[in-house]
Amino acid sequence: MLPEEIKNLIGKYQARTISETEQERLFRWYNEQARSATSIDNAEMQIRLQRIAGQLPALKSKPVRQISWVKWAAAAVITLAVGLAIYTSQQRDHPLDIVVQADSTQAAELVLANGKVISLDGVGQGDTLDADGSKLYKTSDGYIAYSFDGDLNEASQNYSFRTPVGTETKILLPDGTRVWLNAASELSFQKQWAVENREVHLKGEAYFEVSKQRNPQGRSYTPFKVYSAGQAVEVLGTKFRIQNYQEELWSTTSLFEGSVKLEILASDNRVDKAVILKPGQQSLYNHKSRLLDFKNISQDVPQSWRDGYFSFQGENLREVCAQLARWYPVTFDIDAKLPNGEYHGDIPKTYSLNEVLDILIHDNMNYQFSNKDNQIKVRLNRVKK
Repeated sequence: MLPEEIKNLIGKYQARTISETEQERLFRWYNEQARSATSIDNAEMQIRLQRIAGQLPALKSKPVRQISWVKWAAAAVITLAVGLAIYTSQQRDHPLDIVVQADSTQAAELVLANGKVISLDGVGQGDTLDADGSKLYKTSDGYIAYSFDGDLNEASQNYSFRTPVGTETKILLPDGTRVWLNAASELSFQKQWAVENREVHLKGEAYFEVSKQRNPQGRSYTPFKVYSAGQAVEVLGTKFRIQNYQEELWSTTSLFEGSVKLEILASDNRVDKAVILKPGQQSLYNHKSRLLDFKNISQDVPQSWRDGYFSFQGENLREVCAQLARWYPVTFDIDAKLPNGEYHGDIPKTYSLNEVLDILIHDNMNYQFSNKDNQIKVRLNRVKK
């Protein structure tokens, strides 16, 4: 049961009437409680975590959202940050010192059929860029719009939008479909696109808002199909996200509106199995075992990356580092003996890697970091006998 003083402080916090001194007291108590070991089971742990989050929401004016870590042995919840106030007032006694040399020249790109690469960084609002029979321009809401008006003999050649590490882009396709392309991803399609078919090929992660389009006869709608490693997703008009990085074991398809048909493909691209997803469902496909599973999702959490956040929904440290390596120009070498834990919450992508790791790695986690030539080694501290 919460102490009466803490109940009063929580009430003031939610009403925005809390003083600075009272807020520091509340945050200090909150972190002390989160660090204390417990013997609760996993179900009760999740209930407590949700209860804490509901009683003490992050301030809207602060950039860090709730970040928590679930201990691997005892079912203890350690809350690492709730709003910028906790991050700044609960600094580590020995902060990390991971200096990364970033590549400031990285930008989203269009790769032409002849291999020429055009940087999209220089396409400003109102500009029109001619590119090998195609036109690019930036819309008022920040999308790179694409259209083809070149030689029809070259219509079947492929173009690709590509986002190197640390970059993202928004694309408006000729049929009105909007695509958010996440970091380290690639979207490929034929130059004359959406005339007879609407097919794209995806490597990495993208969020789609698909526009309905009637076929040339006007009698029905032309399907929109996304091919990625080992699977295909077919829709008419809907909102969904695909995450299918080739270096990861699992790929996911998350549906937010409409319906999609998910096809699992055999090695010869024949359809091995097909399922229909409903809004609020996510498929999880294991490339190695070919296991297909499903879970329910919320409407907004899996899209946090579009709002400028790293989003962690139960990933362990290895999975978290894989996400960070697609944004910062680093690789991670992680000790195979590292215990598994879970991270929950969001951190702004505007933070330096050092700041992100400082939030994620708590003092009582027995980890050691070192960096050489942008390869970060994560090791367990060895206990001296």
